[in-house]
Amino acid sequence: MMKRRQFLRVLLQGAVLVGCAEAPATTQIPLKGESIVPEVAAPQVVDVVVIGAGIAGVAAARMLSDAGYGVHIIEARDRVGGRIWSWSDWGAPVELGANWIHTADGNPIAKLVKQAGVATQFDPEEGEEAMIDLVAGGRRLSEAEVESWYDRIEQILDDVYDDAGDADDTQSVWDAIVAHPRYQKLDAEQRRFVDAVVVQVINDEYAASATALSWKYFNHGEEAYDGDDLFVVGGYDRIPAMLAEGVPLTLNTVVDRVQWNADGVMVWAGEQAWQARAVIVTVPLGVLQAGDMRFDPPLGDAYTWSINALAMGTLDRCVLQFDQVFWDEELTTISVIGDDSERWYQFIPLNNALGIPALAGFNAGAAADDLETYSDEELIAEMVAVLQQAFDTQEFAVVDAKIVRWKADPYARGSYSYVPVGGDFTARQVLSEPMHDVIFFAGEAYTTTDPATVHGAYQSGLDSADACIAYLRD
Repeated sequence: MMKRRQFLRVLLQGAVLVGCAEAPATTQIPLKGESIVPEVAAPQVVDVVVIGAGIAGVAAARMLSDAGYGVHIIEARDRVGGRIWSWSDWGAPVELGANWIHTADGNPIAKLVKQAGVATQFDPEEGEEAMIDLVAGGRRLSEAEVESWYDRIEQILDDVYDDAGDADDTQSVWDAIVAHPRYQKLDAEQRRFVDAVVVQVINDEYAASATALSWKYFNHGEEAYDGDDLFVVGGYDRIPAMLAEGVPLTLNTVVDRVQWNADGVMVWAGEQAWQARAVIVTVPLGVLQAGDMRFDPPLGDAYTWSINALAMGTLDRCVLQFDQVFWDEELTTISVIGDDSERWYQFIPLNNALGIPALAGFNAGAAADDLETYSDEELIAEMVAVLQQAFDTQEFAVVDAKIVRWKADPYARGSYSYVPVGGDFTARQVLSEPMHDVIFFAGEAYTTTDPATVHGAYQSGLDSADACIAYLRD
């Protein structure tokens, strides 16, 4: 059987940019010589300001600093890393954001983990998996059954991808799946299983449900690397911390305005200001969509269009520590098929990976958005109820909990980006280009190569820094 994530990679390797709509033209640049008049007596003056200390921001800043330019990173959080968040209150680093290194062969993140001394393990989703059917009273499917269901959805998704070029931008991936002849031949019970496996594969990969994903564009983009995925267990945030070392950095500071013209920028955080020849904006797409950062004058039409042609997905986790390991100790993935297959569909055990009797429960897409409105107590109770039913036991107690709500996070507004129904992949290309060599964007949403990945964001940071350096040298 082809591995659950691996067959998606095979699809990506054949991806080409076809059928992309033309983006609107940009607005005219302000006239050169129109100076930005400082509204403070003494703004800090540097060559480049980098907004955001996530992996894209620190990668860009590191490259600029190493090239001899004066750079300053401004970060809203009290830490570096952004959506890389390693939480160590339980004695070992529990990853609450990015956790995997996808396609590790030749991947620069795989090299950086070694430089930073960060431990990794094999992908738990490719290890010992238990798939448990709650609708059937907690029956555990045999390995042959699990393989059979993954094989079926693989066959359907192969065709869904192959036919994507003929789709229009109003059709979702789910529209394509349910219209597929193989799906049409399934009876109600078989569809229940296939629907559940779609969640395991699609929702988990894209942080969005198949009903939200554009069929035409969901798998667009170049993939730079191949090979298996790795699971980070030694503190993912040590990589951005290593890259940021020695670079001037201001934490706990929210940038709310960027003034710009042909000569440079003034970056504002309340009454604080930094003046620079250029700015690299690495805040997540969701922050730009929310309008939390104002550009003066506004961004051009093409950039505004592009920001709204993409969407932010949600992949949340609720991590519960227990008084004991009540599941089979060798399990590396627990998949659950409930009445609502999109809710609490997967649990990753941390007992072997981190030595903690804990499970990380995952929710994605609309289900995650809904659960973010629940209180901590309600979330814990619902996750516990699912586990009690799955393992037919109540002989365990919750010792502690850590819950993440990425959609509600004002400095993220979601987990990572995707192309929604009605959206357009062209937007990533537009946002990867500098705006008049003054405003540069970098991050997982602003690249056509490996979008929605840590290494895609990292490379985007390097590419933007390289383009910025070329501008500064002119």
